[in-house]
Amino acid sequence: MAVIVREIRIIDGKPERVKVFKTKRLLTGGLRERAERLDNFLSNRMKQIEQEMRDSGLIQLKGKRGKVHKLWYEVGKRLEFVMTTSVVAAEDREFVWRALYDHAGSLAPGHITKRAERDPETSHFSYCYMLSKFPWEFVEMAGDWTSWSEFFDRKETKNDRRIIEWLGQKAKEGKVKSRQNWLRPLTKAIHKEFEKKDTTVFSKEELFEILDRVFLNLQDNG
Repeated sequence: MAVIVREIRIIDGKPERVKVFKTKRLLTGGLRERAERLDNFLSNRMKQIEQEMRDSGLIQLKGKRGKVHKLWYEVGKRLEFVMTTSVVAAEDREFVWRALYDHAGSLAPGHITKRAERDPETSHFSYCYMLSKFPWEFVEMAGDWTSWSEFFDRKETKNDRRIIEWLGQKAKEGKVKSRQNWLRPLTKAIHKEFEKKDTTVFSKEELFEILDRVFLNLQDNG
């Protein structure tokens, strides 16, 4: 499959917004046609999500510190289709996270960053989706959008997604004390623990044991 994204190119000395076909395969006529159909699907789906956010009133939370994570959580729930292989080939998923910006309308958080262009899986909409995989009550108790995006954004988390899996396990266990806004201190504690370590050398069991200890220390000292 291929995915269409819009990029600014200089044509005859002027910046023009053009379609670019992103794929890890040889671009054929068939892939072009499928990319056009996917592009149309993404456009319609994002318009639908935008309308749903307007109808629910959640769009009004955009830009409101401490509240906007509810909007991005609900947007993320509706981006599940990106992970559906019948809609998006796994190898092209990173390009779809980028393409969503082209169809986001008022859901766009702002201009896409250079980093998100280089690594779309660290983009805003990818983080929305990851946020939505946690129970809302857990999300709200842990912290605001800034805290969650910092957690997803940390070097340790980006390099080893098992850390996100571990936090998801904590959410399922339901053993977190009811104190509020603990995610940012936890993110800093995880960074301090692994700042000079490569987490990928640990087995899943070893990594989770270390994270459990970090989390317990944070709770005991909180």
